[in-house]
Amino acid sequence: MNQKLKQFLQFIVFFGLGVGLMYWQFSRFKPEEKEQFFTALKTANYGWFAVAIIIGALAHLSRAMRWKQTLLPLGHKAGLGSRFYAVMIGYLANYGIPRSGEVIRCGVLKTSDDVPFAESFGTVIVERIVDMVCLGIVFLLVLILEFSQLSSMWVEYIRTPALNWFGHLFQNKTLLIILAAGIILLVVSIFIFRKKISSGIRKKVSGFFNGFKNGLLTVRKLPSPGIFLFHTIFIWCGYLSSLYVCFFCFPTTSGLSIHTALVLLLFGTFGVIFTPGGIGMYQIIVTGVLIGIAPSSQPDAPAFAWLSWGAQVGTVLLFFGISAILRNTLNRSVK
Repeated sequence: MNQKLKQFLQFIVFFGLGVGLMYWQFSRFKPEEKEQFFTALKTANYGWFAVAIIIGALAHLSRAMRWKQTLLPLGHKAGLGSRFYAVMIGYLANYGIPRSGEVIRCGVLKTSDDVPFAESFGTVIVERIVDMVCLGIVFLLVLILEFSQLSSMWVEYIRTPALNWFGHLFQNKTLLIILAAGIILLVVSIFIFRKKISSGIRKKVSGFFNGFKNGLLTVRKLPSPGIFLFHTIFIWCGYLSSLYVCFFCFPTTSGLSIHTALVLLLFGTFGVIFTPGGIGMYQIIVTGVLIGIAPSSQPDAPAFAWLSWGAQVGTVLLFFGISAILRNTLNRSVK
C-alpha cells in the first residue's frame, strides 16, 4: 500500500475514533448538564489557563534541551532552535497520527542539522524508555498516595459492572453461545498460527528488552548525567504542574490537591496514547476519574477535562509557531 495512502487512512481511523468518542460523551449529557458545561467554560478563569500553557511550553523546551545530551555521545550537534522546533512539530504531528511525531521530528533534524535519521531516532527511543520509567514512577506514587480511592473506584467502576455484565451474560443463552463460539474460534486460530504468533511475540519482547538495555547503556554514556536527570524531572513536574494549575480555573476544582492532579496525569497519559493527542479519549477518562476521586467536582469535571486538554493543544499550536519564528535566533544565541 502507498505510504501516503496508509498515513491518510490511519489519520481517518484515529481521528474518526476521537470525534466519535467526543460525540458519544456529549450525547450522554442531559440538557441541564450541557448548559452547565458551557456555562463553566464561559466563566472559567483563563488566567490560570494561560499559566498552564506557559508551564507546558517550558516542559517542551526542557525536552529540547535534554535532547542535546543524547546527541552529543553520537558526535552530533544541533542548535537549540532546531531541536525545539523539531520537538514541537513532532507533538503537532501526533494530533494527526499517534506516535508519528517521533519519526517526523527526526526527519526535521536531518534536514536542518544533517543529523542521520537512524541515529537521532535511536535517541528518541531512549527518551521513550525514560518516559516509560517516569510513568512507572507516577503509577507507584499514585498507588501509594491514593490507594484507598483507587480501590473504591476499582470496585465501583470495574469489578461490580464486570460481575453484573457476566451475570446478565449467563442469563442470555444466545449471547453465551456467540461468546463460546468466538472463544473456540480464537483458540483454534491461535493453535493454527501458533508458530507465527510465538515468533512475533519473541521478536517484540526481545526488541523491547534490547531497546531498554541499549537505552540504559546510552544514559550511562551521557556527558552530563546530572543535567539529563534535571531536565527529566523538570519535564514531568511541568506536565503535573500544568495540569494542576487548571484546577484553579473552576470553583469546584480549585481546592483539589496535587495528589489528585497526579492521578489525572497517570490516567490522562493513557488517554493520549489511543487517539490523536487524546482527543475524545482524554476527556472521557479524565472526567470519569475526576468525578470518581472528587465527587464534589462533578459540575465542572467535563469542562475541566476539555480545558486541561485545550491547554495542551494550545501549547503545541502556539509554541510550534513561536519555535518556527525563533529557530534561527535560538540557534545563533544558544546551542
